[in-house]
Amino acid sequence: MNPVSDRSGIVLVDKPEGMSSFAVVSRIRKILNIKKAGHAGTLDPFATGLLVIAVGKATRVLRYLENDNKEYRAVMVLGKITSTGDTEGEAVGGKMPDEAELALLSEGDFGKVREAVMGMVGEITQVPSAYSAIKIAGRPAYDYARKGQDVEIPARQVTIHNITIEKIAVEEGTISVDMTVSCSKGTYIRTLCEDIGNALGYGAYCRSLRRLRSGGFTIDEACTLEEIEEKERCGDLSSTREEVEAMRNLPRIEVTKKEAQDLRNGKKLDFSGFRDRMGSIGASEKMRVLAMCGTEMVAVIYEEESDGNILIREERVFA
Repeated sequence: MNPVSDRSGIVLVDKPEGMSSFAVVSRIRKILNIKKAGHAGTLDPFATGLLVIAVGKATRVLRYLENDNKEYRAVMVLGKITSTGDTEGEAVGGKMPDEAELALLSEGDFGKVREAVMGMVGEITQVPSAYSAIKIAGRPAYDYARKGQDVEIPARQVTIHNITIEKIAVEEGTISVDMTVSCSKGTYIRTLCEDIGNALGYGAYCRSLRRLRSGGFTIDEACTLEEIEEKERCGDLSSTREEVEAMRNLPRIEVTKKEAQDLRNGKKLDFSGFRDRMGSIGASEKMRVLAMCGTEMVAVIYEEESDGNILIREERVFA
């Protein structure tokens, strides 16, 4: 048996439909022969697309990936509400439009439909589906739902930054909407589809869902599990990216070797020595900044007022 690898870094996986995010992480552990791995931004089993996984010591930067904005491509279909919010569940509600209603919905290049979709842009309140991956007492909600157990899922505030309607079509006596959604973390696209359908009075479900972007990473950079396995078999280690790539969305400043040593030793540093560098990126109190010394990550820092003085604090130090 091969010894456990000490590989560390970021792996971008194109998650297949039907697998949980946890199952994908387990598969990566086996492929790379590593012990420690975790993912940022859970994808429900129904969804496909970009899943960002950190392996080895890079799991320490997962916290800086979890709050990233996301982008999805989804197809919403009017007229039916399902128990799971997607194609896998049973019909539990909704109303198919009749011919007159379909004609009305189609008027003005589907003006009413477009209005309902774009009405969701901004800060909204969602109650995630019982079949979502949201954690309740440490377990995904869908674990309870599949066992017939009822759990209360709290409402949450999320932000829909933008929706691009790619295509609207009449098909099989109803309307489908193909759209790209840019949103904050914690947004459930299946719930968004249901809410749009309810706003129109017909209900809706999500026919397909694919994550295109997570923070600074895009689906074009990801590989399937089979591609990663084949690369490993051929001795190609390129599936594992440098840990520093996980910090793409953090602004950066350069520090001297002396400052790097002080930060790593937990020394309190006066903000005055960092004012110009921090100010150049518009840093403000509590904003996180990545301190780099050449190509090495030193620490994630922020400014904080203490007893009338502004100091540099370290949130995470990289040895």
